[in-house]
Amino acid sequence: MLKHTSIALKFAGLFVVVLALLGGSYYLMLRNIYYNQLRSEARTMSDNVNALGSWVAKYGRIWVKDNNESYLGQMNVVPATAPESTTPVEQAPTPVNFYSKNPALAQREFSEIIAKSSAAVKFRLTSDNYMNPANKPDAFELAAIKLVKSQGLKEYDSIQPGVYRYVRTLYHQESCIACHGNAASAPKDVITRYGTANGFGFKTGDVAGVISVTVPTKTFLASSLAVFGPLEALLVVIGLVISFLFMRFTVIKPVKELTNSANKISVGQKANLGTQEISPKSGNEIHQLALALDRMRNSMYIAIQRMKATVKPPDSKPPE
Repeated sequence: MLKHTSIALKFAGLFVVVLALLGGSYYLMLRNIYYNQLRSEARTMSDNVNALGSWVAKYGRIWVKDNNESYLGQMNVVPATAPESTTPVEQAPTPVNFYSKNPALAQREFSEIIAKSSAAVKFRLTSDNYMNPANKPDAFELAAIKLVKSQGLKEYDSIQPGVYRYVRTLYHQESCIACHGNAASAPKDVITRYGTANGFGFKTGDVAGVISVTVPTKTFLASSLAVFGPLEALLVVIGLVISFLFMRFTVIKPVKELTNSANKISVGQKANLGTQEISPKSGNEIHQLALALDRMRNSMYIAIQRMKATVKPPDSKPPE
């Protein structure tokens, strides 16, 4: 039945199929672009966290002033007075308290600042052998840690309803082992703050845990509209119209005209094939069809004339 369908209808059906394939391709392309964007944002956050940890590790610890909410070590510093100062003893400078932060603590406090900010991308450090109870992993993070350990992955991600989850594997450096190696040799302030139950027994190169990054996601419709708006839709419609007009005026209409001409020729009527304006070297298939019909018409005319010339009229008898 399909072979008896008009070319216009076949073209319309084909166009719908092609449009569906293009739509599927667009969906896959958009999904990959959006996925790569989410992963890029998560990787950037992880890079920043690693950079902060590396900077603190460069100095072993950093010391901050007047912040006793979260610290490891404490140091009191008395500001020096100038030799020529005549400040009475009762007016001596007040000691200033400094508190130390190791890399992990600095990174955790950074995560708390990010969590309270308006930034869409959040992160935290976690481990299956955590020292600080605040770093206890959730179900996704625990499963991700098992995967990165069992498969040797450096990163793992997953798209979940409304959120993109990403983890990057953290490895213990030599500077980490002082606090996370043997509990017996760990700094006193670490033992005092966290105890000896968890967070110890690591060696250099062991998986320490992961940087867990969370990025909110949009619906497919929202992400599509972000890159495919009214202007893009208008261009697609214009492309459809141009395609149909091209098919209509360059294929369907000329074929119908040639069909009508062929029908007239078949019953001996005159038909204008328009071959006077067609070059014999034309690469247009419709033109070549018209030239072929014209040659066939001429051949048929010549053949008919020859047949008439060879047929003898019947002998006529004189009237009696």
